[in-house]
Amino acid sequence: MTSAHPTPPPVGRNASVRIVDEDTRDDLAILMRPGGTASDAIRAAIRHMADAYRAAWDYGDVPDGTAPCIISVRYARPDGTPAPIPSSHPAHPQVREAATDRNTWPVRRV
Repeated sequence: MTSAHPTPPPVGRNASVRIVDEDTRDDLAILMRPGGTASDAIRAAIRHMADAYRAAWDYGDVPDGTAPCIISVRYARPDGTPAPIPSSHPAHPQVREAATDRNTWPVRRV
């Protein structure tokens, strides 16, 4: 049963993550490709998502405690410069769909 106010495990304690399907296993394999353990990859993913949630709440883009709809990720090249955003980049046609049907999260785009 999910708690209304879940709390993370204490520092130093293990958190359990069950690999429930091939998609989750494949996603974890992608995160491990640069090197490191499954735990390293999961910690990095948690940090990245927490940063996105924190920013959405701090900027007031979504109410505190509400999961934001993440529609984009910007990354840097290996030399640290931002990857270019082409002017012809489609304006995320799936955004309207994702924003109106939050019951389907996480949305997988292939």
